[in-house]
Amino acid sequence: MAINFFEQQDRARKRTGLLVLCFTIGLILMIGVLYVVAMVIMNAIGSDQESGQIEIEFFNGGVLAGVAALVVLVVGGSSLFKIMELRSGGRVVAEMLGAKLLDPGTREHSERVAINVVEEMAIASGTPVPPLYIVEDPTINAFAAGWSPNDAIVSLNRGTIDKLSRDELQGVVAHEFSHIFNGDMRINIRLIGVIHGLLVLGVTGWICLRFIGPAMLGSGRRSSSKNDSGGGIGLAIIVFGLALMLCGFIGTFFGRLVQAAVSRQREFLADASAVEYTRNPDGIGGALRKIQMGGRLKSDEQHEKTSDINHMLFAKALNSMFSTHPPLPDRISRVEGLSLEQVNQQLQEARTQISTKPPPPPGPVAAADRSQAAKRSTAGDIMGAVILGSVLDDAVGRIGTIDQASLIQSRQILESIPEPLNEAAHSTATARLVIFALLLDEDDSDRAVQWERIREYLKESEIAQLKSLEALADSLDPWARLPLLDICIPALSQLSDSQYKTFRECIDTMIRADGRIDRWEWVVDTVLDRHLEERYHKPGAERKANARLSSCKAAVQTVLGTLACIGTADMELAKASFNQGLSELGWQGEFPDPSTLKISILRKALREVRRVRFTERSSFIKACEACILNDGQTTIEEAETLRAVAESIDCPMPPFLPGSTESS
Repeated sequence: MAINFFEQQDRARKRTGLLVLCFTIGLILMIGVLYVVAMVIMNAIGSDQESGQIEIEFFNGGVLAGVAALVVLVVGGSSLFKIMELRSGGRVVAEMLGAKLLDPGTREHSERVAINVVEEMAIASGTPVPPLYIVEDPTINAFAAGWSPNDAIVSLNRGTIDKLSRDELQGVVAHEFSHIFNGDMRINIRLIGVIHGLLVLGVTGWICLRFIGPAMLGSGRRSSSKNDSGGGIGLAIIVFGLALMLCGFIGTFFGRLVQAAVSRQREFLADASAVEYTRNPDGIGGALRKIQMGGRLKSDEQHEKTSDINHMLFAKALNSMFSTHPPLPDRISRVEGLSLEQVNQQLQEARTQISTKPPPPPGPVAAADRSQAAKRSTAGDIMGAVILGSVLDDAVGRIGTIDQASLIQSRQILESIPEPLNEAAHSTATARLVIFALLLDEDDSDRAVQWERIREYLKESEIAQLKSLEALADSLDPWARLPLLDICIPALSQLSDSQYKTFRECIDTMIRADGRIDRWEWVVDTVLDRHLEERYHKPGAERKANARLSSCKAAVQTVLGTLACIGTADMELAKASFNQGLSELGWQGEFPDPSTLKISILRKALREVRRVRFTERSSFIKACEACILNDGQTTIEEAETLRAVAESIDCPMPPFLPGSTESS
């Protein structure tokens, strides 16, 4: 499955190239049409009416250049502007449609269930927990948007969380996560830009036809000068505006055709993936049936931007000549393994006999009737557990996938988190404190130094809150630490710029307090840097992924050297681990000076690796795995370090399955 994930990501980027090619062909066709119209106008204006002679000019380089410049400027510039406007990722797409960020700390039951389902799916897949947005729309629909798993969001209509059972909601969310894994989001955003540019051309033509041309024509009629050509120019502008509108229509027609062609098969794949992830065809099948029975909003009730993102939605919101989604009965037939005739018959029977039986109530977000001790699995001395190499291989092989076992485990992990920690992680005001609590050192003397540093940044009330979380974090199941860190990301992403700056300064101070970096501190810094740094500085700056791994050899050696050094004082063992990682790549290199392996250097190295094409990132992860496994005694901390590396380069690795440890 790993190869499937990496190949799907690169194929998605190639589909973006295909979209650019189609867009370019469309531009050429529109330039051709406008050039013909422009030459007709030029020949008409330039003809000698007194002699009656008409000299037809077929080619004029200046006119062709002018028309091409106009089309490229209007269409290409508008598309590029729209894509740049969306550079911050899924958040902008959601806000464009009027979606509102759902407060992670909401107490509304249906909203808590929705957040819980998204978190389960994220933890089961190893992705950062995406922010959840809500569109106040009574219909059932959803979409995922973003350039990568790092900046992805999931948006649900109000009708989705109010009308679907938990299983059905899970099926819809799994469908959207499939779009994240398959790289569909990137091309979907670029499609928004393409369609916007094509629409602008038509709007420009309408402005010429409706305003500029008539104004010039009126000016010419009012003028007493026979030499005033304003009327002729006005008429020419009207004709040219009409041609622009025609080209805009052709371009929009072409854009909708591409939109439909790109989307339809991807929807079938996402439906199948949702069933594969949840092992429950009735979940997504039930959601599709409810959509078919419930109908859609009338056209005057739909958001004006819906047509631009119709290809991104779980179910089509608009009926059009080029449907972006397969018919719902076809999707139900494939999901549930029934013939199309059976599905249509069942839907017809349901219309005549509408069942009023309410769906079963969603399961509780957390089992409040069980004590925290009962929720946790008895792990014994879990920090001393040993991860088998085959388990790491299995986790690497499941990158970019979800299965039923992972979903069950993610639910158990969520339930194992003490409720005060869980609540604090969902609040922007206290998520920072959860991170601080997770970073407090086991050594009492080092912890005392960290507390001295923390007091320089926090108020007395915050210090009191942190102390109440400290003991809970100390007793937290180690398997739950990285998921808890990921759960904090949506709340942390709502910090102001000044709050984020102070937060990162405090984190850096805590990590440097004891003069060394251990594995867990490295994991925390790596995850936070990947999921937050880009949101606050230069959004969209790290999205090119075409480099070869060999071009980033220095960065790879830095990462492998850091992995080999942290957690051990034996430099000979560290060198052996480093060399084992390099040999996995077939490389040779010099072991880096440990004194140069600083957090800032490591951050830069990982950013370099993120420029590597996806099909080669799997080799990098395998090298990291070989480096970690070299000593034969891989602890949970080391295993989670590998997950952090994968997460930092947008290769989500599912959690290790139960039974993956043995006592050391």
